[in-house]
Amino acid sequence: MQSLTSRSSRNGFTLIELLTVIAIIGILAGIIIPTTGAVRTAAKKAQVKSMFSQWSNAFTLYKQEYGYYPAVGTDGTKNLVSTTNDTIEFVRTFTGKNIDGTAVTLVSYLNGNKRRQAFFSFGAAELPSTNLLTDAFDNTQFGILTDVTGDGVIKNGASEDGVPPAVVAANGGASFTPTTGSATADIPTDGVRAGVIFYTAGKDGSTGGAVMSWK
Repeated sequence: MQSLTSRSSRNGFTLIELLTVIAIIGILAGIIIPTTGAVRTAAKKAQVKSMFSQWSNAFTLYKQEYGYYPAVGTDGTKNLVSTTNDTIEFVRTFTGKNIDGTAVTLVSYLNGNKRRQAFFSFGAAELPSTNLLTDAFDNTQFGILTDVTGDGVIKNGASEDGVPPAVVAANGGASFTPTTGSATADIPTDGVRAGVIFYTAGKDGSTGGAVMSWK
């Protein structure tokens, strides 16, 4: 007859078997976790590009209505949206109303949208209760360049369509500024054939992590 001790030892795991299982779990976790993170980052990038596409459509509709692209934001040449006041101006420009949906009292507050046209409707995800435009990475700073010269191409330079400002990633991340001055730069020497360009620092402000509307 088998003893209880011998039977129990065969039914349990040895130390080597337990260590093997733990090692396998560690290897699988090392494979799965980075992949999951990459998938989430890619999904957030897609969300940001979709948001930029809708904003671009709002700019296009504004131009069709008034004959020019609106200048929105601060940073001297009005190509950086980063503050509550910038957001208020952005919303008024494209909805003809205040953030809370009430009427804008003075036409001068509408940034040229004197007919109070609604070119866009902001969702809760991009305009949360903080009253700051926000992307899927929680960034609240956006660079905007428009075809000021009207030649169908956006080029870098004060005498062209503006100098792209730096944008900072959320939660103390690095800043990102589109590269310029070469054929392979973010904004090539010959420019980008577009009416409006948007960009944000994306996940961490790195060149690969930033999100640009046409890339």
